[in-house]
Amino acid sequence: MIPGKNDWTREELEKDYIGKMTAVTIPVNTSIRGRQRVLDLSELEEILKRATVIAQLECGCRKKVGNCIDPMDGCLGINDTAIQNIERNNAKQITIEEALEAMKRTYDAGLVHMAYVFEGTDRIEYVCSCCSCCCHSLSAAIRFGYEDHVFSSKYVADQNEDRCKSCGTCVERCQFKARTLIDGNLEFRQDKCFGCGLCMNTCPEEAISLVERG
Repeated sequence: MIPGKNDWTREELEKDYIGKMTAVTIPVNTSIRGRQRVLDLSELEEILKRATVIAQLECGCRKKVGNCIDPMDGCLGINDTAIQNIERNNAKQITIEEALEAMKRTYDAGLVHMAYVFEGTDRIEYVCSCCSCCCHSLSAAIRFGYEDHVFSSKYVADQNEDRCKSCGTCVERCQFKARTLIDGNLEFRQDKCFGCGLCMNTCPEEAISLVERG
């Protein structure tokens, strides 16, 4: 990530995003209003398999803020929203295989997959690949402490302290800043974790697993 040249302001976030988002821990296929969900790859694949139309869009947040650039093609419109964006020439229709390939690429780059459901519908309309330096939602959470007002997740990371060697790999992968190294020792704050799985699959000691929230 490159140094930021722009940031979302608190006023901008509260006016356009935070006031419209509420969090609740529910399964990803439950009908909800005004919610976002943090996804792991298995949940994401199930969502895409159920979609009738998928459209690929350029990331609006990274285009606006510009704190990090690649990959830019990790935002997907689903069904009616996909059709609308295709008709507006804002997106191109892609296959589920192409969508999964794009999501795997953004996952490898360390981006969090978010599903968006907005007021007025009970269906997932967007799946986006988000970062804490550009994304309006993650930026609001990290900079201003809005995690509980914005996110929900089915899973949370569980740490095996006996296996962990405090190598710091998971610290670099965690977009939620739930992991830090203090005097060479890993500190994990589970209350800040939203179960995206970015840390789990790159842990060289296999010291991390995802468990359902209690």
